[in-house]
Amino acid sequence: MAEAAPTPQGITRPPPQDGPFVLRKLVSDLPLSADGEHGDARITCVEVWDGNLYVGTSAAEILHFVLLPPESNDPSAEPTAIIASRLEPPHNDGHGPGVQQILILPKIYKACVLCNNTLSIYSLPELSPDSTFKPISCLWVGGVDLNEEEGDDEGVVVVIGLKKRLRLVQITENSPPRAVKTIEYGGCLVSVRRETFSCAADSHSYALLDVMHQQKVGLFPISSLDPDVGDVGGAAETIATVPQGPSRSVSSASVQLHQGGQKGHNRSTSLNIMGIGSGPSSRTASPRPPAHRYGFDVPESLSRTASPAPGRSPARSPTRPTEGETTEGAAVGKPLPPPPGEDAPQVEVQEAPQPPSFVPLRPHIASPNPNEFLLTVGTTPSEQGVGMFVNLDGDMCRGSIQFSSYPDAIVVDGSGIDLTSSMGPDMDAEEGYVLAAVHRGDADHLEYGVEIQRWDVDPGAGEETKDWLNLNSLGLSAKGDSTHIPVPLGMRTVVQPYDLVLPEIGSKLTVQRLQLPSIEGSISTEVTKAPATAQEKADLEFTERLSKLKSRNVVWASNQIWWTVRNPLVTRLDSRLEQAQFAEDGTTIQPNRNPVERVLGDIRGQDPRNESEYLSLIYIRQKASVLLFMDVVLRTKTNIIIFENEKRITEQALIEGEVDPRIVLSMLPVLSQEVFQGPEGIQISGGITAVLQQFLQQTDLSTMPTDVNGPFGDNLLHFVKRYLQFWKRRKGMASVTSDPFVFSTVDAALLHILLLLDQGSPNGTSSPGMYRAELNELVDREVECFDRAVELLEQFKRLYVLSRLYQSNCKASVKASKVLATWKRILDGEEDAGGAFVDGENELRKYLARIRDQSLVEEYGAWLANRNPKLGVQIFADDHSRVKFEPTRAVELLKERAPGAVKEYLEYLVFGKKHTRYVNELIAFYLDTVIHELESSPESRATLSQTYETYRILEPPKPTYHQFITDNAIPAEWWQARLRLLQLLGSNQPATSSYDVSTILTRLEPYEQELVPEMIILHGRQEQHQEALRLLTHGLGDFDTAISYCLYGYSSIFRPITTGTLPIPASELPPHVEQSRLFNFLLQEFLNIEDLSQRIERTGELLERFGGWFDIGDVLAMLPDEWSVDIFSGFLINSLRRLVREKAESDIVKALSDAQNSQMSADLVEKRETAGPTTERVS
Repeated sequence: MAEAAPTPQGITRPPPQDGPFVLRKLVSDLPLSADGEHGDARITCVEVWDGNLYVGTSAAEILHFVLLPPESNDPSAEPTAIIASRLEPPHNDGHGPGVQQILILPKIYKACVLCNNTLSIYSLPELSPDSTFKPISCLWVGGVDLNEEEGDDEGVVVVIGLKKRLRLVQITENSPPRAVKTIEYGGCLVSVRRETFSCAADSHSYALLDVMHQQKVGLFPISSLDPDVGDVGGAAETIATVPQGPSRSVSSASVQLHQGGQKGHNRSTSLNIMGIGSGPSSRTASPRPPAHRYGFDVPESLSRTASPAPGRSPARSPTRPTEGETTEGAAVGKPLPPPPGEDAPQVEVQEAPQPPSFVPLRPHIASPNPNEFLLTVGTTPSEQGVGMFVNLDGDMCRGSIQFSSYPDAIVVDGSGIDLTSSMGPDMDAEEGYVLAAVHRGDADHLEYGVEIQRWDVDPGAGEETKDWLNLNSLGLSAKGDSTHIPVPLGMRTVVQPYDLVLPEIGSKLTVQRLQLPSIEGSISTEVTKAPATAQEKADLEFTERLSKLKSRNVVWASNQIWWTVRNPLVTRLDSRLEQAQFAEDGTTIQPNRNPVERVLGDIRGQDPRNESEYLSLIYIRQKASVLLFMDVVLRTKTNIIIFENEKRITEQALIEGEVDPRIVLSMLPVLSQEVFQGPEGIQISGGITAVLQQFLQQTDLSTMPTDVNGPFGDNLLHFVKRYLQFWKRRKGMASVTSDPFVFSTVDAALLHILLLLDQGSPNGTSSPGMYRAELNELVDREVECFDRAVELLEQFKRLYVLSRLYQSNCKASVKASKVLATWKRILDGEEDAGGAFVDGENELRKYLARIRDQSLVEEYGAWLANRNPKLGVQIFADDHSRVKFEPTRAVELLKERAPGAVKEYLEYLVFGKKHTRYVNELIAFYLDTVIHELESSPESRATLSQTYETYRILEPPKPTYHQFITDNAIPAEWWQARLRLLQLLGSNQPATSSYDVSTILTRLEPYEQELVPEMIILHGRQEQHQEALRLLTHGLGDFDTAISYCLYGYSSIFRPITTGTLPIPASELPPHVEQSRLFNFLLQEFLNIEDLSQRIERTGELLERFGGWFDIGDVLAMLPDEWSVDIFSGFLINSLRRLVREKAESDIVKALSDAQNSQMSADLVEKRETAGPTTERVS
């Protein structure tokens, strides 16, 4: 593949070749006159066959050239024409039109040459005269069956037009010509044959001939102004004639040849074996052209007696000559009206407009397909001509077509596309075109051009698509007119297609290596020029094959001959794009959007019919979309906000064209640095490569504003993002390139765009539809540009997104470490733009529970435990974690790396996991915390003492002391440790109550005045209940807790109580006797309260509420004698009532027992009587 180069600046560009046909040179500067005698000699006919070029001239010469193919290294060059011979065919008129026809018969290697109305036959390829044929006079030769198969070995049947008839002659390679049929149709000037049907024309009208059944159907006149045309049309006529026997008279059949200037081959005369030219009348002289003749000369010998239509309509002309008069003579000798006299009176008379004078028109017949003939009709040479189609029945079969003037020559190209077919057009069919050589201007200044139009579409549609052949290549155009020249044109379809190479196809479609200019920060690799690989050679051969075309039509003017070649789809459409891609100066790329959009609209839905069209449509879609994108870039550079419709069209064009996204990104500032080119560069069509390189050279992208909230973001970023997402979705498809650099670029650019767009989003987690959600989705999947993605995320300070990238794209061995390290950076305070790492510590804890790397769990678990002990210890205590720790190992680890989290972990072990072995450690931890605080802080000791005093002065009803210190807790660690210590000491659960009481008590004794609740619990656990109740009553003044102590035991105090439930399970309640004993201890302590009013009130309340647990005698013995009965009257009344109730209940029980005893006695007596006595013999 060759390195593509941009078009040099400042060079005038040739006009675009956007028509359906283009010219390619065959030969030029032909030596039309060797001896200088005929300086005005011109080309009259051309034929090309098997590498040979035959050129007929008006000097009655045939130039034979051998076409040597171009050099192999440049197959697109024109062939080299070497003249092989210059031949003057035999003729009898030195002033005739010259060589009129060269009819090549390739199957039999013969050629028929008509020169000045004299027919000769030659052998191919050297044009040696055929010894079996003697030249004869005729008007025309041709009519070879266009349907004839190549494999037919019976020779070729041609039609020879004589003065009064047509003769079908069979010519073979080795035998003399033989007459086959004679048809009474004289003066034939042209005929085209399809098997047995031949469409022919004389100088006046067209007719359809059935050469097999020898019938004729008149069609229509050539010129509607012809006064001698007669009646044309009607029923079929028989045109059979009695065939004449061949004449062997050499003297009577020979033609008096013009020998004065005879050149070339000289052969002896042959026998007249076809019966043609039987008398002196066959020796005709070249007629003098009439004054109004145009374009060709009709011999004067062609009288109307030879016309196939003897009758005429009286409406045609009031001065019709009688039968037998020469119609042309009548036409020529028609008197002109006398000029008006000078003295004639001036009378205003409304005269009818006079029709234009009649000028004979040359008939043209072509056959675009096996079932139709195309005929031309008109009025005058300068007025519009009409092309009419007839079928093999002589009926009009489709709409007519218009020519801008009556054509001088026509050729048809392509079999046409049948749009009415229910199965759709044939994939091998070609569009049907008519090429007509027409003229414009007056007789003194005529200009000539080639008009091109479709014949296989409706007339209206064909008119819209009418084109002109660009004739600039001829070098004869004047005044910048590329469609007309001042020199007459000739056209012909040659007998054999010729292979041509159009280098434009290869230059546009060949995949070339595009190396973008290095951009600071861009991703590129060193490119070295490697020798041509097998793939590159295969690409070159493929390109040459695509560039090969065939043509059968030639155009000549002056001394030049050119091929008219079907303009390939790619060059035709690309020419339209080239017209739209440049500014007015013709060098600066500044696309015009509307014409580009029209090109895309024209090819939308078009199905390719071959490989070349398939690649062409791809190329055009891609280039058009690139041009539209360039338009958006250039307008954005000038701060223009583009309409949504235009952006949508551009985006859709890029998607349909499937342009390499690196091409799009290379035209954008900021994003161009994300392009990964690779060692091979970017492989893309050469036509796009040249445009892109020129655009990048002329456009300074660094000056474009890149504000995301301005035109740059609104015009470009959004739809480029969608285009990149389109490419990302296509990854892995069979029809998509496997180049890894493409998808590396896609991922890098898409990430960059999303980072730019997400800068304005609020901090926090993403929600569906936001750029952040798209960003997260991108990095959560496989990313081809990992290293570049890391750079971008670090550049934009998106650490949390970076951690997600590590999680989804790193190797398993390093994934967790990179994720955790990134999260640690965020938690340590490093900036994380976007703030998406919400509740980061908890996320880190959950992540540690999912990984299996123990060293990472230990490292980051200890780090988190130091930072947040309560959360961190969950890592070491989680039973569902994949890495589990033995408590001993965890405690050691935490003591070493996170001492502050040991307490939390021990609490979890003791309270959560019920591990009793760690109770003493936890209690010791609490004690250390509290005692250390009391030792080091007198204020804390004072605070504790103050709580006791404050609580004691509260008036009942008041909360328990535990509730009081909980509600009034201070935010200090030692205070919370004390609350947990009370809970732990007071629990009677086996898991938490298995601590060493004596050891703890020993440590607390120095602080028994400050730690009263702790001492109460420890006394209760040692069953020193009286001391515990004493401290509750006198140390704290917490009478409700003292009562709870008596009812539920020591374990019920200093612990949270849920309303409606017992402090302890019912099964753990002390027995009634124990409760009574404890109440007696409490009564004693109440009787020792220093405050008399409190003593009386508390004692009376206790006896009244819980009198059932006291013995009345014991109480009366304990109460002071001086107390009034009113103080404990409630107790006495309840006690007496209880005694009475108990006495009554015992009497009832006794009576029920007596009745039950009597009933059992009666039942016993009854059963004895029933059973009767029993006799037992005693031996």
